[in-house]
Amino acid sequence: MKLEDMFFYSLNALRQRSIRSWLTILGIVVGITAIVVLIGLVQGLRNYFTDQLSTFGSNTIIILPINLESGANPSASSYLPSNGKLFMKDYDRIKGIPGIDTITPIINERATIQYKSQSITSSVLGVDPAAYQSTVGSMRINKGRFLEPSDKNSVVIGFTVSNDTFKEEVPLSANLNISGDTYRVVGILNKSGSSFSTSDSAIIIPFDQAKNLFKDLLAEREISMIRLTVKDGADVKDVATRIEDTMLAAHRVTEQNKDFSVVTADFINKQLDSVLGILGLFLGGVAGISLVVGGIGIANTMFMSVTERRREIGILKSLGAREIEIERLFLVESSMIGMAGGLLGLLLAYGLGFLITLIAGVDVAISPLVVLGAISFSAVVGIISGFFPARQAARLDPVEALTV
Repeated sequence: MKLEDMFFYSLNALRQRSIRSWLTILGIVVGITAIVVLIGLVQGLRNYFTDQLSTFGSNTIIILPINLESGANPSASSYLPSNGKLFMKDYDRIKGIPGIDTITPIINERATIQYKSQSITSSVLGVDPAAYQSTVGSMRINKGRFLEPSDKNSVVIGFTVSNDTFKEEVPLSANLNISGDTYRVVGILNKSGSSFSTSDSAIIIPFDQAKNLFKDLLAEREISMIRLTVKDGADVKDVATRIEDTMLAAHRVTEQNKDFSVVTADFINKQLDSVLGILGLFLGGVAGISLVVGGIGIANTMFMSVTERRREIGILKSLGAREIEIERLFLVESSMIGMAGGLLGLLLAYGLGFLITLIAGVDVAISPLVVLGAISFSAVVGIISGFFPARQAARLDPVEALTV
């Protein structure tokens, strides 16, 4: 029997049991839809974060007083003179490393911010006006100007702070009370909308005033982080490695128990890949369960089909059909169920992906490789699920089958 004949024969058999066939196909549809949508969602998140990461800067490096890879909490070592903390001496050591273009120390602490009658608690950045703006290439001024070295009691605020944080808009030249001191707003930043930028909620004051403002919270010459950019043509990874080696020696720690992190765009990418990879495996596994259930449904349908069609199988064998042909006939039928479920599942996945993008604003990226894999996988599930029923059909004795 030719493959073409097998196809039409199987199609006719499925039509005769249309309700059962469609219910079986539905099981595969659910599984394929779930897998494609969830994989597309993870890929969409990956693409989103990759685009957002461009605002961080490929040549930017940030040194933080916490080991982000181990999730260590710096508070556990806050009573030690250097562990879990950064100091100006760390800044002095690092700025001498070759390849660094611009480097600046930063103080970042929480303070009470009051505008008119409303008070909030927010992070306040103390920065060196001459260097900080150069290390944050994505930061743009919307109104006014950035801080200048001669500024006293001046503050630059983010777009969200100006427009959404307080009940009333904070305009240029308004006065903010920060922990009891009055600061005049000299600049308002553009809206960034980036997950890797804190500029929208930024409250930035001069570095020297931040040292005085937070003198009771910080140790002598303590800083919160160091931000720098690498010169054009210099290798960011090489500079980051030099910084790490310098910090390991200065803090007298090893790679396993270090109390700092050297954050680069590559570092963030690796962390995201790790998290999204685990998320993808988990979601894919959950969706795969429904596909396994669909495969069991195919097997159940095919076993029932073999039982119901014993006389038909006996007639085919008496007409000269070989065991291999009978086996292939049922395998074609089960693979058709699987592929039909796969194709319909893909169509439903595209529809759900469009709705998710429209409603949640998160892109569901369904790649051609996923499409090809879904169709192939659904066909394989159909073939595997139909293998044992097909073998059972092929081994039926024609005499016994005809006497049923």
